[in-house]
Amino acid sequence: MSSCGGENAVEQVSEMLIKFTDSGLIDPGALAEAESDQWDRITPKKIMVATIQIILRLRWENGMSTIEQVAPAHVHAISRSDLLEITKALLGSDQSADSDELFASRFSLPNVMRLLSALFDEESISSEEARYLISSAVDFCKESLQGGNLLRRGVEFGPWDIGEVDISGLDLVDLGGILVPPASGMIFRPVEVNGEMIAATLVQGDTALQLQAFIASEETVWEVVRADMISKMRKQGNSVETIVDKAGIEIRATVSVMTEPGATGTRDIRVLGSDGPGWMLRAVVSGSGASPGGDDEWAYKTFLGAVVARRSLSRKGDVITLRLPKM
Repeated sequence: MSSCGGENAVEQVSEMLIKFTDSGLIDPGALAEAESDQWDRITPKKIMVATIQIILRLRWENGMSTIEQVAPAHVHAISRSDLLEITKALLGSDQSADSDELFASRFSLPNVMRLLSALFDEESISSEEARYLISSAVDFCKESLQGGNLLRRGVEFGPWDIGEVDISGLDLVDLGGILVPPASGMIFRPVEVNGEMIAATLVQGDTALQLQAFIASEETVWEVVRADMISKMRKQGNSVETIVDKAGIEIRATVSVMTEPGATGTRDIRVLGSDGPGWMLRAVVSGSGASPGGDDEWAYKTFLGAVVARRSLSRKGDVITLRLPKM
């Protein structure tokens, strides 16, 4: 293997994991490739590390709030103390020189595969779910993996939960359930249903950003919402793809819109999403900020700088309601 990418990478990593789980053996050629120090390439080991990080972050955000809980209960050939230190480093909470040394001495490919297999087993992850996680990890590796650090929402960047930051010293525009960084000339437009403000469209220049926050459930996590939106868009004949950018995995699509009675056109959109503790924040970007090759950073900065506060819920109880800011 000279490199990994796309469906080919998912197949290669899946096959390696199946063979390792069944026999404990690793192909010598794959071992040499995976242990390569050529970090400008997407190697099987890098993909597996990213997959582990995704699962650990999901465990953390789903209520396993300590390193002891997030780490798998047992991994053959890795001591409990080392396993906890590795987990801490993978979650991004240990950036010391000691953690780098630990990776070098303990995070060999067999140990990576042992850890990933243990997590798959504890989470009862099916083969289909495993392929999806590995595919997501490939996407992250293509754009975001820099020296092994990923998925640091709540650590280095947002969207934030109000319990994760001290907002008293921050300059934020209060929309009730969502607080956002201010921007010169930003306009707010409410999205209301039956008298409740369930979303807000923020406009700056030629870019619009619609924000909506949901209480987390099996149906309202970004992975599920993203898959559902992609399926519906494709059934409607729209062009859709997922990529990894500044806000993680996002949807980019060209959708059909009614331009005037009897006439249709197309519009580029980007859909961003993030899972937080007990909530999911979704944003739809349109206008110049969604155009291919566009360099409008305002939408990303606003989304990543947002703070979610579960202050009141809609009558249905699944949407965090908003209000217009006091000007």
